[in-house]
Amino acid sequence: MLNRIPAVAALLALASCDAAPMADYRPGEAGTVDHALCLLGFTAIPLQTVRTGHHLVAARINKVAGQFVLDTGANVTVVERAQADRLGIDPDDDGRFGLGASVRAPSGSQAQLARIDSFEIGPIAIRQKRVVTADIANLLGPLGKAAGIEVAGIIGQDILTEHRAIIDVERPMLYLMDQDRAPAPVAADACRRAAG
Repeated sequence: MLNRIPAVAALLALASCDAAPMADYRPGEAGTVDHALCLLGFTAIPLQTVRTGHHLVAARINKVAGQFVLDTGANVTVVERAQADRLGIDPDDDGRFGLGASVRAPSGSQAQLARIDSFEIGPIAIRQKRVVTADIANLLGPLGKAAGIEVAGIIGQDILTEHRAIIDVERPMLYLMDQDRAPAPVAADACRRAAG
């Protein structure tokens, strides 16, 4: 991610956001991807596409809404430090990663662990209780400008892996597992209810 920042910022400055209508979600219709993934326990969450190919997802931290960019190349979820107060985030007491070691964010600033009370993406309650805060405005600012909205942070591999994310880039849709288990068949009635 560090080497991509100048190139990404330049591309984002030239891009604009596609306001594509929400994909037709059909979990109750046999033979669809939605139905197959629903039967395995996944929930669909619509994404907003930026012409650069980035995807934004609406989320809530501590019950406060924000837009986040999905970054499959980011190891951790990062909240822009300037957004932390708005989202009710306070850095941990020691403010660092384990045993006093500090970490540099892409902007060169210190990154800090922060406790959160709740984190939801769509109807999915995210299980982790900490995020990283850092000054990444140089990365998120151009993306927010291109999308016409403020971007609060980055959803990284920690959340995507924990909730077994599947990203359908074409539609665009994010599928997450709510429960902490391997995908396994669920009752077909659950998918019919999700469709209604």
